[in-house]
Amino acid sequence: MTIFFSSQRLWFRAPELTDVARLTQWMNDPRVRKHLAARVFPLSLHAEEEWIKRVSSPPLGPPAEQVALLFGLQGSEQPIGCTGFHGINWIIRRAEWGVLIGEPEHWNQGYGREVARRMLQYAFEELNLNRVELRVNTTNIAGLRAYEAAGFVREGTLRQAAWVEGRLEDILVMSVLREEWRREA
Repeated sequence: MTIFFSSQRLWFRAPELTDVARLTQWMNDPRVRKHLAARVFPLSLHAEEEWIKRVSSPPLGPPAEQVALLFGLQGSEQPIGCTGFHGINWIIRRAEWGVLIGEPEHWNQGYGREVARRMLQYAFEELNLNRVELRVNTTNIAGLRAYEAAGFVREGTLRQAAWVEGRLEDILVMSVLREEWRREA
């Protein structure tokens, strides 16, 4: 296994084609997908394979618009989740960040906060971003706690912007600026 970087308890690496089945299972799990944007349709193995091929190939032209990583516990080769930056804008140096912990036995153990902190370090120190933002359903209480603990600030509410388990939910927009992260680090 080739590790890209690590944190206190976790390793991070690029997704591989051998991860297709695991990622597809996570994305189709109703407990996981209820907190993901627009995940009301099933995801196929083929679609996930094509996504991995896209995010794992270095860009030949303009810089990449996304970075995807899997993460797992130090001492184990089994991934427990995935994370990444999407919609990277290299001119204004911003990106949207997301995280998914696909193995429920690893929920509520502080891994989301640890991933957020390590990814912010990567964003500001290596990618030279100035702003990292995210969107989170207001009912994702564990996610909200993790993001705020990592330094994200609530910016606003998108009212009734998500359809989750048969009802409309609000989505919070949160962000961290480089200058705020430096003060916290």
